[in-house]
Amino acid sequence: MNPTAWTDATHVVVGPDEHGVVRHAVQVARACGHRLARGTTAADIADLRPETGTLVHLPFTDRLFGDLAPNSAAAFAALVDPWRERGVALSVTLHDLPDGTGDPGRDRRRRSAYREVVRRADGVVVNSWRELALLDTLLAGAPDGTEEPVQPGPRSIRCIPLPMERAGDPADGAAPPDGLAGAVAVLGFVFPDRGYEHTIDELPPGVDLVALGRPPAGHEDLPAALGERAAAAGHRLQVTGFVPDRDLAAALAAAAVPVAPNRRVAASASISTWNAHGRRPLVPDSPYARELEQRTPGCVRLYDADRPGALRAEIAAALADPARTRLPADAVPPPSTVEVTAFYHRHFAGCAAPAPVTVTTTGGASVTALPGNRWDLLAGVEPVEPPTVSVVVPYFQAQAGLDQVLAALTVTTHPRTRVQVVVADDGSDRPPSLDVLDGSGISGRVVRQDRDGFRAAAARNRGAAAADGEILVFLDGDTVPEPDYLTRLTRLPALCPDALTVGRRRHADLDGWTPAAITDWLLGLGPAPRELTEPQWLLDLYAASADLRHVDRRSYRAVISAVLAVPRDLFRAIGGFDESFRGYGGEDWELTHRAYTAGAVLAHVRDAVAWHDGPDWADRPEPDRRAAKNAETLVLAERLPDPEARGGGQWARPAVVVELAFSDPVEVLATARAAFAGDADVGVWLVAMDEASIQAAVETAGRLGDPRVQAGPVPADVAASALAVLTLHAPARITGVMDLLDRAYREGPLQLPTGRLVPARAQARSRRWADRLALDVELVTARLFGGRDRPDPRPTRPVDLAHELKYVGQEPAGR
Repeated sequence: MNPTAWTDATHVVVGPDEHGVVRHAVQVARACGHRLARGTTAADIADLRPETGTLVHLPFTDRLFGDLAPNSAAAFAALVDPWRERGVALSVTLHDLPDGTGDPGRDRRRRSAYREVVRRADGVVVNSWRELALLDTLLAGAPDGTEEPVQPGPRSIRCIPLPMERAGDPADGAAPPDGLAGAVAVLGFVFPDRGYEHTIDELPPGVDLVALGRPPAGHEDLPAALGERAAAAGHRLQVTGFVPDRDLAAALAAAAVPVAPNRRVAASASISTWNAHGRRPLVPDSPYARELEQRTPGCVRLYDADRPGALRAEIAAALADPARTRLPADAVPPPSTVEVTAFYHRHFAGCAAPAPVTVTTTGGASVTALPGNRWDLLAGVEPVEPPTVSVVVPYFQAQAGLDQVLAALTVTTHPRTRVQVVVADDGSDRPPSLDVLDGSGISGRVVRQDRDGFRAAAARNRGAAAADGEILVFLDGDTVPEPDYLTRLTRLPALCPDALTVGRRRHADLDGWTPAAITDWLLGLGPAPRELTEPQWLLDLYAASADLRHVDRRSYRAVISAVLAVPRDLFRAIGGFDESFRGYGGEDWELTHRAYTAGAVLAHVRDAVAWHDGPDWADRPEPDRRAAKNAETLVLAERLPDPEARGGGQWARPAVVVELAFSDPVEVLATARAAFAGDADVGVWLVAMDEASIQAAVETAGRLGDPRVQAGPVPADVAASALAVLTLHAPARITGVMDLLDRAYREGPLQLPTGRLVPARAQARSRRWADRLALDVELVTARLFGGRDRPDPRPTRPVDLAHELKYVGQEPAGR
């Protein structure tokens, strides 16, 4: 697949040239460098035939596609359904989402129309966190059950604010409309319920209103009605009609007082346009207005539309001091057009259906990146040539069992000249013999470590360090592989350098079996041994996960080192087994967890079978099992951040690392306390305060009973084991951190109003492939893991959190 195809799109834009939605959509299409198809109505572009496998993006608001919401949805469906039937991916930017504040019947009809649009979309963009919250309600359905949730929903959901570039000075010869001097000006279409009536009622004596725009079709009588209202109050209303671009800068500069009075707005091109031309409009307090103020303090002046006289007072103050509604010359509220373009490219990359990404290495071989854990996308694909394989066998004074394993390897169907056996001796009194391999074509060697207790993890690492093969196969010294075991277990790792595979371990009584009897059985020339019970707990895990097709943060439990394969480069990159493990068990789960957080693709290869000599652990004597299992559990609880296994409490290696990248000490402590709600397996590191402030905050947190608040940066071992990093750039009330984590593992990295939560596995794998593909890591993350921006946790004013602090050393001033 050509990576440039990830972000290519045809932009289809319906509506009149002067409409704000149309203007924004055309700006985005041109900034992205994509094809643009224009039409005043949907019928104008009905003959468009996008190619199969391509992506089409279009903006939608019900006011552009029809006179009524149901008609708009029908026109949209008639346009896009033929494309979808041909395999065209569909992305939409939604505008004017229903907010439930209007007529209930109209709101239901609009919700239904927008839900029909969302059902058809592979990706959705909105322009504010307020709109994202409204989209969430559309996806969730109605609480009373009258609307079902939209399932599975779009693959990519992004909040991409309107772009902002500071406009230049008015063009030479540009003429602003008459009447702007000393007047209040409102920019945009003249719609009902957009605040014109309230603005007229709040005009100070002698001040007129200029509407820089025109009424849309169907509302041509509105200016006359508004004019009568203004005249009755002693004011004059002027409706200019559409202001051409060459005259717009002059008009916006000449306006005495800019007002954007729509309190129901969830994203506003008119506010952005005022800002772009250096103006700070008066805006009614609303969720969206507060979002703008949070993102760029000072870009608007808020007033309380529910308090009589509030707007009148703001207008009078602005007339007395014109600087109140003018931005500093160097102020440019984000984001820029370049940033918005990058956001859209990442969104488009996440809209496509999951597919392998195959690239050719410098040596001419092909390697594949897989989206999510979709190893099934490589079903039926074989390596161009069989990989070289090193079979690593830990050993301690069990020659008879080793001979059985080596004998089985001599009848492997994998090319024997591409097989190496490395026996890692854990300090036996006598070194192991590899005589069984003589004449087989398989190379073998022995590495040794001194005896210092049972150190299987360290022994495996010694063997892996001496291995020459591209793929490492870890096979226990009492586990006999079937002839096609190596070929089947190494197929995925040979194709995908991220793949870690686990075979099927079955059980048999092999006591006393000679190497010759083993090979006869495996080749079908002799009797089979007595089969013992196969471990049900493993069978259940594989069945529930479709052989690890569906993984979660606890899937490490399904991988055992007795039948494990992993690319040598990946094994070395993650540091191999943890050699601090001593005794039986646990090191394979810890390794798998670390591999998983490093972006490994986990897969159970059920037809790669090896036979363990003797019963499963669950069938062994109870006292032996209990003591060893208790020791293993304690060791894993410390090293492996699995909240379910740990059972709560505080741990040096938390499941989620929270980085607070803002500096107010009260806000820091209040946000940290919110993060710990519900005894979440979380650690908080302060990364944006000066050293003295950090130390004071850590000490205060300790007095408040939160020793998990620590000075940054995050220690390397903590970062390596954490399931995710949540970075917050502003204070927030965080609830359900682990629920957010689970959602991120299902849907991809979550962009939040206050920061970002990134699963470690998505970050690690994307970085590796970004280097290989020479692409932006965020683009690769979107392609391999998707992503859905989330409207929660919302930004929270400091007092909303700070009042929960029982003691912060002293009360903040003014409280």
